[in-house]
Amino acid sequence: MPYLSLIIERDARLSQSIQRDFPAFGFKPYVVESCETAMTVMRQWSFDAVVLDADAIGPGVLPMLRRLQLRSHIPLMLLSTARDEQEQIASLESGATEIVTMPASTRLIAAKLRRLIEVGVREPEDEASEITVGPLVMHARRGRATVNGVPLELTTHQFELLFVLASRAGQFVHRETIARALRGPMTEVGRSADVHIYRIRKKLRDQGIASLRLDTVYGRGYCLSVHDPQRQSEDVPVRYPQWVE
Repeated sequence: MPYLSLIIERDARLSQSIQRDFPAFGFKPYVVESCETAMTVMRQWSFDAVVLDADAIGPGVLPMLRRLQLRSHIPLMLLSTARDEQEQIASLESGATEIVTMPASTRLIAAKLRRLIEVGVREPEDEASEITVGPLVMHARRGRATVNGVPLELTTHQFELLFVLASRAGQFVHRETIARALRGPMTEVGRSADVHIYRIRKKLRDQGIASLRLDTVYGRGYCLSVHDPQRQSEDVPVRYPQWVE
């Protein structure tokens, strides 16, 4: 299953190389040209890593790293031709997880990025054992969920799926991210996820919970969010990234 990577790159040639080569190395890249666009996309979707080109971005790269680090704890890889030690230290202190000295092949970039992600998966950064989303509280270690203090009866797969969404509340989570988190084949998870989502929605309705919303981008992913049931408005079509296949 491909890792979802957000690429902040203004250099057209490198951008095209990444979009062309990364899928063969196990990545699904989504390329943007600015931090503002990246922040908007990250509010909507959950990524496995971010790659940004320091040379293409210019003097604003350190503030950008700080903004990205505050927004997410996923690996941040910096591509840079700078060999000055102080510049590299400043980048690491601003939030870069890894610095790749350019020029470098897309194969090397992808290999280092995969290593960063896999180390992070094996050694999660103090992953929360309890998550709260509005009235929903999920206890990972006990496998128990409550809504307004009342137990929410879920199967094991339903609990694991809802926990993945709750840990990324407010973001659309790609089906491939869910499949990887649940350690199941993409085809199997893809077939069953919609059924689990339907049943979770029904259980929330049966308990009279109107403040939790489970949205589906069909064929793409899901999002758990809190909304005000008093504010009734027309459904707004969900916009999602056009992934490089």
